[in-house]
Amino acid sequence: MPGLGQRGKRLLLAVVAALALVVFVVVPAYVAYSSLHPESCQPVAPEGLSYEEFSVTAEDGVVVRGWVLGPGAGGDAVFVLMHGYTGCRSSPYVAVLARGLVERGYPVAVFDFRGHGLSGGSTTIGPREVLDARAVVGYVSERFPGRRIILVGFSMGGAVAIVEGAGDPRVYAVAADSPYYRLRDVIPRWLEYKTPLPGWVGVLAGFYGRLMAGVDLDFGPAGVERVDKPLLVVYGPRDPLVTRDEARSLAARSPCGRLVEVPGAGHVEAVDVLGPGRYADMLIELAHEECPPGAGG
Repeated sequence: MPGLGQRGKRLLLAVVAALALVVFVVVPAYVAYSSLHPESCQPVAPEGLSYEEFSVTAEDGVVVRGWVLGPGAGGDAVFVLMHGYTGCRSSPYVAVLARGLVERGYPVAVFDFRGHGLSGGSTTIGPREVLDARAVVGYVSERFPGRRIILVGFSMGGAVAIVEGAGDPRVYAVAADSPYYRLRDVIPRWLEYKTPLPGWVGVLAGFYGRLMAGVDLDFGPAGVERVDKPLLVVYGPRDPLVTRDEARSLAARSPCGRLVEVPGAGHVEAVDVLGPGRYADMLIELAHEECPPGAGG
């Protein structure tokens, strides 16, 4: 470094080290921490719909709170709607779809994932949220014995729906709207989509998330080999977080899986594009599909 004395060189090295610390440690660690403790919507009671509050305790002790909408509704199925990351049980796409299903005569369970809404705990953006879904499925199976349980998840909730639905015999069918494929893949995409930060910061943030909370970066429906039940994957071509190939691959996990591509839709926008009534009809059709184990080879 010509023209710099020893003191100048030491100062320059200190500045470079400080910048490196900020770029490679402070910023991604902050992103990781804030991602594990996000601000989420707060539940707003539905107007004009009857509902009952419920709470369940997940296997690891986290208390999960929700509502049963249309508790007196009939039908041979009950739908469990699961919001996405930073959402809650009354997120707009959940609320309007739940209303459409209740108006068609079906009860609907909605709840807040851990670290969201009024539920306890901290989010893990999917891995331990499976425990929340499993606890709610247990409650619903006792509350509505004999009815088909249909999991309907959006984004993070869609990934959870496939993982939980694949392994839980109490679940009859699964609908996943904009489900991410694998957590480690979606984190950098999400960061680029939501912030001006480059994707590689998200890679580091994932690493720090693993250190802080033991987040399983390999979690996702990509790890599910087979879903022996009706499976519907909803994909929007304008989705910046999920690729068409990923959505197609997930639908292929079931021998009777279907991929519904919604032109003009982005991430979790299919309810708006199709309309809640048409979307609800699609889910009711799913609830009455037959998919014998082993069908299709």
